[in-house]
Amino acid sequence: MEKIEEALNSTKIKKENLKKAFDLVQLHSSSLSSFNIQWNDLETHFDSLQSSLEHRFNQLQSLKSKLQDYQHHNDVVEEEEDEKEMTDFQIELKSFCLSMDGYGLRNYVMNRRKEITATRDDVILALKCSLDPGKLVLDALQGFYPLKSKRDKSGGELGAIRRTCVLLLEGLSIISPEIKDDVKEEAKKLAVDWKCKMSAESDGHLEALVFLQLLGTYGLASEFDEDELLELLVNISRRRQAVDLFRGLGFHDKISDYIQTLSSKGKQIDAIKFAYAFEMVDKFPPVPLLKDYLNESKKVAQEVLKKGNNSLQSQNEAIAKETAYLRAMTKCIEEYKLETQYDRQSLDKRIEQLEKQKVERKRPIVTAPSPVFRSQQNQQMQLQNGNKRLRLEVSNIADVAMNTFAPSSQIHIQPTGLLREYVAPYPSSSPHYSLAGTTPTILPPYMSGATGPSSGATSLNINTNQSPSLPHLYSSESHLPSGIYDRPLAFGGYGLLPSYGSSSFYF
Repeated sequence: MEKIEEALNSTKIKKENLKKAFDLVQLHSSSLSSFNIQWNDLETHFDSLQSSLEHRFNQLQSLKSKLQDYQHHNDVVEEEEDEKEMTDFQIELKSFCLSMDGYGLRNYVMNRRKEITATRDDVILALKCSLDPGKLVLDALQGFYPLKSKRDKSGGELGAIRRTCVLLLEGLSIISPEIKDDVKEEAKKLAVDWKCKMSAESDGHLEALVFLQLLGTYGLASEFDEDELLELLVNISRRRQAVDLFRGLGFHDKISDYIQTLSSKGKQIDAIKFAYAFEMVDKFPPVPLLKDYLNESKKVAQEVLKKGNNSLQSQNEAIAKETAYLRAMTKCIEEYKLETQYDRQSLDKRIEQLEKQKVERKRPIVTAPSPVFRSQQNQQMQLQNGNKRLRLEVSNIADVAMNTFAPSSQIHIQPTGLLREYVAPYPSSSPHYSLAGTTPTILPPYMSGATGPSSGATSLNINTNQSPSLPHLYSSESHLPSGIYDRPLAFGGYGLLPSYGSSSFYF
């Protein structure tokens, strides 16, 4: 449309040029017998063409305006529909990006990173809405190294901030916007500050990862020492972002040396990953690297045992280390389809053995009791057995007394007799039973103060005043009928009935 409008505007100049050409032809009209064209005829024809073209141009402009209005209407409708389908999280992300609020964007993503499933994709879409994504993310990176006074209080929050910075830098590198010169210069100052703090205060690989992402995203790799950057890349080689960072930093020509370095430092699994990513498998075949990694696992386990003096804790740690190495190997074999080249069954069997050892070590160990404990236990058992034996002997005394003292016609039963109030103490030896002639004599323990019976006595003499007042031994004796005692004495095989010297002894 612009070209058409420009051509229409130039018709006046073209018309003037045509008039000049006509005048020149008319000067030579005397030599042209048939030349009878007048300028008025040409001018009328020219004006007619111009009017027709301008009319069609106006129609095109009107049609274009209608198309633009229709397209704008469709865009508005689609945007409204998209916003209806957007989650609250996506709408908030977009608002932060439109307002260029990097600090708010970082905190919002950090606080809700566990509530969403597609954080990375949502962040990428939101960053595209920003007028200057590079500046937005750079503002969000502020606070990656907080003041020392706040560092101690941050706890897990600092780690969450740094992981969020990783996410934002990843999203920025994916959309790959044009970085303005002033933003790049500001990013360089931030990178220099980070490098100094990372060297002095580094507590893990996360700082190195974000530092390298900052350099790769803002194109600052050439501003720093290449060997130092490669060393950092070796340290973070196990990270999933390592391959993309290696490419983003522009180290393609260093890939061969880099893989060799990984292999020499016991990172053969990472070396395999880079060999496949950069199509270097022919130069670095995976099977020899896997075998070297298996040997490395055994070496690490032995070092752990040696360092821990083969203690139980060091044995558990060695099992955990070797298991982790073997699982990394099985995952590598699955990922790169190496089952036909490397026997995985041997790895699975070894992992199963280590798992069994781990379970067995967790079982409680039953130790034999010490001699002192056994002695105390034996004394308690003897005491318990003695108590049982004494209770049995007391019961036998009562049974013997009931069977021995058969009732006669002179004996009557009253509710409160002396024997019912007797409860045997716990003597160290069993009661004594004595037979004299044909009549047995029984000496209960409570008669320690009474004079014992004479030899050959035929009666049992008991001083009733010396009997203590004790609870009843048998609560039902006072109600027993007298006929229960009308049985011959069966004591020691004599079968004789006793005679009582005094009628004051009652059951």
